[in-house]
Amino acid sequence: MTIAVESENREKELKVLDKAIKKMSRKELPHILRVQQAILRAVDEYMYKKGVTRIMPIMIAPITDTLNHEVEDCGITYEGQKFDITKSMIFHKQIMLSSPYLDKIYIVSPNVRLEQAEPGDTRHLFEFTQVDLEIKNATMDTIFDFEEGLIKYVFDYIKKECADEFKALGIGTSHLDITGPFERHTTQELRAKYGEDFEMEASKASTQPFWLINHKREFYDAEDLDNRGTYRNYDLIWPMGYVEGLSGGEREYKYDRILERMRELDADENSLRNYIQLAKDGKLPKTAGAGFGVERMTRFVCQQKQIDDVTVFTRKPGETYIF
Repeated sequence: MTIAVESENREKELKVLDKAIKKMSRKELPHILRVQQAILRAVDEYMYKKGVTRIMPIMIAPITDTLNHEVEDCGITYEGQKFDITKSMIFHKQIMLSSPYLDKIYIVSPNVRLEQAEPGDTRHLFEFTQVDLEIKNATMDTIFDFEEGLIKYVFDYIKKECADEFKALGIGTSHLDITGPFERHTTQELRAKYGEDFEMEASKASTQPFWLINHKREFYDAEDLDNRGTYRNYDLIWPMGYVEGLSGGEREYKYDRILERMRELDADENSLRNYIQLAKDGKLPKTAGAGFGVERMTRFVCQQKQIDDVTVFTRKPGETYIF
């Protein structure tokens, strides 16, 4: 490499460095981070009051969420065994609830999903944190009631505790005045109304969060066997164009159903053989759950244009990273 090329590369790197320092030196950032801190404090309070046990996250595991969409591989080998970086703890949540002594758990879980960069994307990070809930013997209605209560509790808490932060950010709190229960819409209904960009268009048209239900996606999302082709899963859509903030579903837990759904989606049965064995032995309980993105909630609460605006270090797909 010539001296001129080295100098040019170093100049580019220094520009990225300068950009990174400017990003973390924004006057808004401390206020955003304090709001985020208050969100997590309120979450912990709500979970504790509801008797939900907090579990520490795991960062690598032989199995993790299969995700029925393309992300880059994060596999590593340790002590001769293949591990993956945690995309979510969905399987671990189900397995933990096989214990007769646990029935409601949550995790403040770091997740890594190396998403592909998309032009105009304002909501994806390749590394993020989610509050991940799972409840034994629950249905989607159980989760709706629980999460609606959680969101109201969090919003009421931060409106009270973070008044100075909202003032410094130059925003009000009327967008946090939510009422429930939230409306429910199917993907089919909104696609017919708004077209292929239905999630964004419906979000822009709404002033309240709403549930978007019935998606065909991961094999572990339960199908309604009384209405085949209907799935007992859901997303929470933030209003005002902030789109998806939470995702979850009732879980397939029976051996034959898990195998059928895996084969529909051509999932790797070998890598999940121990999980499948638990189902075969009848040791996976019936559960339902959900996870919401902490950064996505923070973005909506603080009314920021980009998801990257609520982070200290850039984790947006397609950027240059030096920290």
